[in-house]
Amino acid sequence: MGESGAAAMDGDKAPDQSARGKAGRRWRLVSRLRGDKRGAAMVEFALVMLPFFILVFGIFEVGLVIWGGLELDNATIDAARLVRTGQAQSGKYDANRVKQEVCARVSLLFDCTSKLRVDVRNFPNFGSMAPPQPFDAQGQFKDNFSYQPGGPQEIVLMSTYYEWPLLNIISSMSLGNMASGNRLLQASTAFRNEPFPEDK
Repeated sequence: MGESGAAAMDGDKAPDQSARGKAGRRWRLVSRLRGDKRGAAMVEFALVMLPFFILVFGIFEVGLVIWGGLELDNATIDAARLVRTGQAQSGKYDANRVKQEVCARVSLLFDCTSKLRVDVRNFPNFGSMAPPQPFDAQGQFKDNFSYQPGGPQEIVLMSTYYEWPLLNIISSMSLGNMASGNRLLQASTAFRNEPFPEDK
């Protein structure tokens, strides 16, 4: 074979060797990247960070809802003593004043005086007692509640309602019981008024 033929064969081999060299370098680079674990923990944390914090905040919000419900229960029972003992009747309390008395006994129910609803009504006996419906036909929170504190020894049902805003999407899906997606907290207490003297 002549020198020209050998030179042609060497020329053909050169591109092949160059391509194999480039492929080898790329493979070594990929191998190094696959073996490099630096930053893996940060990437994994970034993947689980959002659902983790949503879950933690959801648990925190559920605890606040339970706390708020217990606080509303205690405040309702405490404020109902004003009706049962005749202090509300003798003091000419209206529904707004009773609402203020309930709100004065809570600390967690934000914007209580505008969000709280109070219903006070009397019944001839405990068997005929029925709680009011807090929603209208469209499922919206009502504003027109009754206020009938009753006289001495009359049977009374006092109910309070508070719209708790839910901020977490998980909490809203699991705890929301209103058309707005919020949680309605409610408390009721039934009692017979004491034989207090009526105003003349």
